[in-house]
Amino acid sequence: MYNIPQKLLLVAVLSVAAAPLVGQQPANRPALWLSAGVGLGWARVTCPSVPCHANRGHALSGYAEAGGRISRSVLVGGEVQGWLKNYNTDQGDPVDELLLAYSGVIYWYPSPRYPYYLKGGFGLVTYRLDVGTDRITASALGPQIGIGWEVRAVSHFSLVPYVNVLVASTGAKLKSNGNEVPVNPSLALIQFGIGVARR
Repeated sequence: MYNIPQKLLLVAVLSVAAAPLVGQQPANRPALWLSAGVGLGWARVTCPSVPCHANRGHALSGYAEAGGRISRSVLVGGEVQGWLKNYNTDQGDPVDELLLAYSGVIYWYPSPRYPYYLKGGFGLVTYRLDVGTDRITASALGPQIGIGWEVRAVSHFSLVPYVNVLVASTGAKLKSNGNEVPVNPSLALIQFGIGVARR
């Protein structure tokens, strides 16, 4: 389990190193695009003046998205990102945590020569913590940024080492067992991993 980050990092480094050998992107790109990826994510939930399990640590994380092409260098679409963690407390109680983000995103490819992209977006981030019969939920709006490098595999499909960062605090709400708590939480997620894209 603890070797996952090293393996993902090795794949990302090898993919980037191989990119100059792959050649140029095809001229006729699909009008509709799809992408999905998996890796590790670090989640953080913070609340002013009250404890709300601030640093959630690393766990399995991924994304799925689809959209359309505006031009050769600009894509738009919708994206769902997730982070999931399961463990037991010191007393043996099961704990389930889930963070999901729903965003509209824009991709920009600055260079026709090198297949990297910059990504920006905005959307809703939600968090849920279940400990036995107790449940804490939080939600907020906020931006995200990302960067990736597309390594052409076959036809219009690419392998994509990526990094995404989300931060949300606008319109934040926190509930404990369905009852709203008068604090404004902030939610954050950092992801990195390997994706597959058809663009």
